[in-house]
Amino acid sequence: MMELSRDLEAALGGAKGPRYAELLRILVALGELNDAPRLIPVWSVQLSGISFKTMGTPGTEFLEDAAREVRFSVPTTINPAGYDVGGPGIVPASEDFKEKQQRIVRSLLAMGAISTFSCTPYTTQYSPPPGAHLAWAESSAVIYSNSVIGAFSNREGAPSALASAVTGFTPEYGLHLPEGRRAQAVINVESSKDLHYSSLGGYLGKLLGSRIPFIRGIHPDVDDLKAMGSAMSAWGSVPMFHVEGVTHEAERQVLSGLETYHVGPEEITQFERTLGLDGDEPSLIAIGCPHATAGELRYLARVIREKRGGKIKPRIEVWVCTNRQVIQENPDTVAFLTAAGVKVIQDTCMVVAPIGTSYPVIAVNSAKAAFYASKRSFSGQKVLYATTEELIDRWA
Repeated sequence: MMELSRDLEAALGGAKGPRYAELLRILVALGELNDAPRLIPVWSVQLSGISFKTMGTPGTEFLEDAAREVRFSVPTTINPAGYDVGGPGIVPASEDFKEKQQRIVRSLLAMGAISTFSCTPYTTQYSPPPGAHLAWAESSAVIYSNSVIGAFSNREGAPSALASAVTGFTPEYGLHLPEGRRAQAVINVESSKDLHYSSLGGYLGKLLGSRIPFIRGIHPDVDDLKAMGSAMSAWGSVPMFHVEGVTHEAERQVLSGLETYHVGPEEITQFERTLGLDGDEPSLIAIGCPHATAGELRYLARVIREKRGGKIKPRIEVWVCTNRQVIQENPDTVAFLTAAGVKVIQDTCMVVAPIGTSYPVIAVNSAKAAFYASKRSFSGQKVLYATTEELIDRWA
């Protein structure tokens, strides 16, 4: 049995109300299932799946009921919504969809959620410090926080993340413990200067499943790490990775006895062929899955300047999805992109917005976006996949 403080025992008995007790029971049950000795405080929570496209009516009604009874007790950021709820209304969505999405937003804000509307909370002022314990649900944010920041989070489901937001606790197991963060396979990469890190991540996700890799032979920057990790967690369920000479905990890993894999250009090319490198002309080029960082915005601007003389062709829309803080902190880059013909999108993204009918063929630079956009449960679109430079060079 899990050890609980007197206050938590009282809360389980209803001292803080029936809804609080219901949510706390979720955490206790999850902890006991995973042999967690106790609940530990969390620094922050990140909620995913807040688009009406993914939540649906039952989830919306549950949130509305919860908002009448409980409030969040720790900083709680939220994932992209189903359209750009803060304006200017670029993303197509029906009035019915918008009304239902607003019901979700009102409930979350009433409980105390922070209006980040982003899958990259680490690009905002709510980025956690190294060593912080989190209860984050967005897979790409979880793998980044564990690997790059050095924070500690399991990949939470929607119910457990909501429960942690209200109670401020999470069960201590998995990635919260040193033994849960150890490398389980060694990856030797034959690298090159034009390595597409999103492709590498997607390939590794399929290869590894949920195993944590120790990766050699690459020299990624933080945006490369973001792209690789997000694809790894989409195509597999990898919660963390170590990169030799780069990430916080790499030097502490014991590699003897671990299975070793070689990954070269041939493996990456074969994986890319499964994503749709060729095909029809896209109806939309969409960049920013996960949400684009300031560095990625600047890179896109440089590519457009070099490839298109600072102006894209008007026949195919180009989106770059990012969050409010990145937009506010990079006015010159955003102004250049807007003048060039790019639509800079906040609060949502190409995956969670209901755009399958409006844009049946989508071109993306993200293996994560390619994974989700093609699924019928999301948009069911035909996907074309290439690097940012190739997207702009071929179709913009």
